[in-house]
Amino acid sequence: MITIYDPKAEPGVPVDDYTLAIDPRRSGLTIGLISNGFPDATNLLEAVGRGLQLRLDQPIVKLFARNDATVTIATEMLEEVVGQCDAVVSAMGQCGSCTSSAVRDAVLCSRRGVASVALMTEKFYESGQFVARSVGLPDVPRVQLPHPTAGTGHDRIAEIADSVADSIVARLSGIHV
Repeated sequence: MITIYDPKAEPGVPVDDYTLAIDPRRSGLTIGLISNGFPDATNLLEAVGRGLQLRLDQPIVKLFARNDATVTIATEMLEEVVGQCDAVVSAMGQCGSCTSSAVRDAVLCSRRGVASVALMTEKFYESGQFVARSVGLPDVPRVQLPHPTAGTGHDRIAEIADSVADSIVARLSGIHV
């Protein structure tokens, strides 16, 4: 017997509303940057961190780097992130499995009460929506990057990070842009 699944069917898990937000005016917010290990994800997040330092009041920016973009954050690292951070930016989604892991990392942090946003390229933005919906948090914030982002060089990645930093702050603050 062959079973056919409808990708547009209702998710098999309960769907929750995303209600988390930070106050971007608060001094000393700790922002976690979760690199899923996709090429240039760490470079992108380091540049995002510099952009957030210019836009927030004395934030503490912490990078959490892993080396397998095909899986989600390990439990031990997740505990470290949610124990230390007020908000999280996960990256990068520029292919199927890395988009899934970036979104799922944001969802895992969100489910633990940490405001989160996932970064992915425009070609995988809708895939990110599908993943978020499939795990029951369809409104987890995402910010769209140009495709491709990885492999475009250090200077271009810094430009991209600067161009989305305001959107990241807005999404972490609960504003849909």
